[in-house]
Amino acid sequence: MRNSEDASDRKNIQSVERALNIVKFIGQTNNSAGLTTISEGLGLSHSTTHNLLRTLKKSGFIMQYEPTGKYSLGLILLELAKVIQDNLDLRPFAKVALHELTEKYDETTHLAVLSDGEVVYVEKVESSKSIRLMSYVGKRNPAYCTGVGKALLSGLNEEKLDKVMRGKKLEPRTTKTITDLKKLKKELRQVAISGYAIDQGEFEDGMYCVAAPVKNHLGQVVAAISISFPANRIDRVDKDEIIKDVMDKALSLSIQLGFKP
Repeated sequence: MRNSEDASDRKNIQSVERALNIVKFIGQTNNSAGLTTISEGLGLSHSTTHNLLRTLKKSGFIMQYEPTGKYSLGLILLELAKVIQDNLDLRPFAKVALHELTEKYDETTHLAVLSDGEVVYVEKVESSKSIRLMSYVGKRNPAYCTGVGKALLSGLNEEKLDKVMRGKKLEPRTTKTITDLKKLKKELRQVAISGYAIDQGEFEDGMYCVAAPVKNHLGQVVAAISISFPANRIDRVDKDEIIKDVMDKALSLSIQLGFKP
């Protein structure tokens, strides 16, 4: 009796694997494949392939275009993908990247998101040095004068940027703070082109920050990562190398969110 149950389980597992392979195969063939193409491509009999296609079609995982008889992926997959995107927590992935940056430079790193025109720090790895940027997870700072803020704002078009900044005064935090919206927009355009933002004491005197945007599968900026140096330590390291490292980590995180460079 046990042997027959094991055989039945193996058969069910095999059917599930074949069905999943069909879904992947259709996706890999420009989302359009006929019965014969699928059957030959996966090395399955026509009858087995037909039965699996019928089950997948009934459950909504694939669709069939009647005039040609070809199959494509079903809308339920789009719905499931949206659920994943809406609930994907970037922080565990980001923390690895932040740790790697902090281990290399021994400086404080952050992951931040944009909220009502401000940056909110959602993850942080702290430097072991006594002189460092003082911050904490959950802290809010202005976006217009911080590295992560400018990286986040660079993903907005002019209409959305105007909406986010409406009613907000660009107050001078230091003598280097950009307080003119036109100048800020010009810098944000450059950030969008270059892929990174720099804060050279605009938010806090004596601090230097490099940040880069993290993008989702639609190419939208959803977060930013940064590393901050006291000014007396930034001259001891290669700034170009820092920029490259931060951009590489941001790109790696973006790819994990489905972004295709």
